[in-house]
Amino acid sequence: MTGASHYPRGFVFRPLLFFFTLLACLFSLSVVAHDGDMRGPNPLAQPGSVTAPVETSPVKLAMQGTIRAYQAAVSRINPDRCGFRPSCSAFGAMAIEEYGAATGILMTADRLMRCNIWKKPGPDYLLLPGGKLLDPPWQNLLAEHLKP
Repeated sequence: MTGASHYPRGFVFRPLLFFFTLLACLFSLSVVAHDGDMRGPNPLAQPGSVTAPVETSPVKLAMQGTIRAYQAAVSRINPDRCGFRPSCSAFGAMAIEEYGAATGILMTADRLMRCNIWKKPGPDYLLLPGGKLLDPPWQNLLAEHLKP
């Protein structure tokens, strides 16, 4: 076997690229403020209506921006390679949104380590139609132990 690999193309590179991009954004906390962020309440809003709170954590915003950039640029090159549903990048976005930056990064790193060619359906993963495995953030063991 000269030069042939039994791993799929991009098997090691894509998860490592995603993980190190997340780590790089953790250390670069530069977030651009938008003009509309400091204008106060919307005068056209209905009285008593509830709006979703605006995220203000710079680390969380940087991490979510990195994941969105990865999904828009890198993930479109070779789509639907992840064996899980939701995909690893969507899992990372949900984990960071739901559990915060530190716990979300740990949960995403755990998921990236489990995303490999040896995973099989079992008590931990439900097999979905189409051969994908269900693994949402709220079923992650770290979510139970590291609640915010």
